[in-house]
Amino acid sequence: MSTRSRAQLCAVLLVSFAPLMTMAQTENLSQPQYDVIFEQDVPIRVRDGTVLRADVYRPATEDDETFPVLMSLSAYQKALDRFLPHYPPFTHVERPEPEWWTARGYVLVFVDSRGTGTSPGQSDIWSMQEARDYYDAIEWSAVQSWSSGKVGLIGVSYYAITQWNVASLQPPSLTTIIPWEGWADMYRDSVFHGGVFNQGFYGRWWLDVRGKQLLENTRADNSAALSEDLIYNFMAHHMDSSWWDQVKSRAQFDQITVPLYSSGNWGGWNHHMRGNIDGYVRSASENKKLQMHIGGHVDAFYSDEGKFEMLRWYEHWLKDIDTGIMDEPPVKLCVRRSVSECDWRFEDEWPLERTEYTRYYLNTDRAGVVADAVHDATLTREPPDSGGELTYASGPEAYSRANRGLPTATFVTEPLEEDVEITGHINLVMWVSSETDDMDVFAYLRKMSPDGTVETATRGILQVSHRKLDPELSTPYRPYHTHDEEQKLTPGEIVPIEVEIWATSMIFEAGDRIRLDVNAHDGQHYFAAYNLQNNTIYTGGDRASYVLLPIVPAK
Repeated sequence: MSTRSRAQLCAVLLVSFAPLMTMAQTENLSQPQYDVIFEQDVPIRVRDGTVLRADVYRPATEDDETFPVLMSLSAYQKALDRFLPHYPPFTHVERPEPEWWTARGYVLVFVDSRGTGTSPGQSDIWSMQEARDYYDAIEWSAVQSWSSGKVGLIGVSYYAITQWNVASLQPPSLTTIIPWEGWADMYRDSVFHGGVFNQGFYGRWWLDVRGKQLLENTRADNSAALSEDLIYNFMAHHMDSSWWDQVKSRAQFDQITVPLYSSGNWGGWNHHMRGNIDGYVRSASENKKLQMHIGGHVDAFYSDEGKFEMLRWYEHWLKDIDTGIMDEPPVKLCVRRSVSECDWRFEDEWPLERTEYTRYYLNTDRAGVVADAVHDATLTREPPDSGGELTYASGPEAYSRANRGLPTATFVTEPLEEDVEITGHINLVMWVSSETDDMDVFAYLRKMSPDGTVETATRGILQVSHRKLDPELSTPYRPYHTHDEEQKLTPGEIVPIEVEIWATSMIFEAGDRIRLDVNAHDGQHYFAAYNLQNNTIYTGGDRASYVLLPIVPAK
């Protein structure tokens, strides 16, 4: 990233984060006063005798003063923190900056998970083994001579995911967590979004993680380093099952009782956003907050405003300092006007109680505004007078179009007469069929400006054979799929489906159009052999397809 583009992004973040706090709210926070003592490869013995290795950064003090601990554990090699910058493509560095936190009286402990970095053993990414190791590391840190006995967890992405996992095990010394942009359900949130394998991401990510371990000058003498066949294991468990809970690990929301601050990103609809919202809504904790921001994946975390917001939380729970953060409403949303501009607003709950869930119907009438779509159709408040059909190819032609960013079936409203805020969960209800035994749906909610420019607000994915719903967790505005059995189609069979389009917040301004794209593919997820023939969407009559949008009136 160029110096100029980096500066421009930071300027955007300063503007968007400015309302997070006032100067008075930072005056009673811990001030920088300590130098740092660095200890490398400190041994941590876990329950089965394996010794993990940690880098410890702690405040320099001549007396017996103790400090709360902020811990991070991952397969991202703690040694890389001393070499890589804090911006893409170096996503391994998603830990806190030691000098900033240690100066304010916190001990930072960075742990190499088993079989990675300088920790020996066999790696097992995002597993119960890793969560149990994390539990033991937390308890080890709580009884060290420099520890106050209170432990918080910190970090982005991988470091947030492991927070959800270990919090489910309830380590006695774990005091609080801030999972920052991290999924909670690995199956639904990331690996098999809608039942479709996330080949594009994991093909790149897993090779990069292995490369950082085996090709860099920080590599350790560990013959078992990342020898796990992760991609095979994912593909061999392509349906949800106990394997995702008992071998691998995911959040057990009813067991998460620790105070938590879940910080998500509206731009995280490819991975993390769903987990941050579910973690807030479904966790059993009595003290929890949800914050949704914008910007790059790590930019808000490393911004001064983001760090001070986290500090306010940690100071309250780890140092018993009244920072006022618990006096604020529990939900803090940056309501977007574009993907790079938003205004902060407090709310008392999620989803918002004043939401007016409104149906917008898919209509085959030609809109005449998206010239590069296979079907340029309309989205209307009233259902079509009669039934209609839109048929499109789902084979290599669709795959090629996806890689060029070209839409398949596009449905757009007339220009809006006034601003419309869409904040919340979205359900796309459609009647569909395929000439084969299955089909994939990639649905995008987009904001279309009067000049024709388009911004993506959010997305949903569904493999139609995974359409089975969980009646206990599904709501009219948000379907929840079991993913525990395949319900294959008979070619030509017409079935109703509900597509979970991930939550969003976006103001569609007067003159904009609300646009729904239903694509056959995205060019990134696994392209299955059943995607070789035509698919059809049905509209109107007793097969009225619609998208249920969460319209939020002004307070």
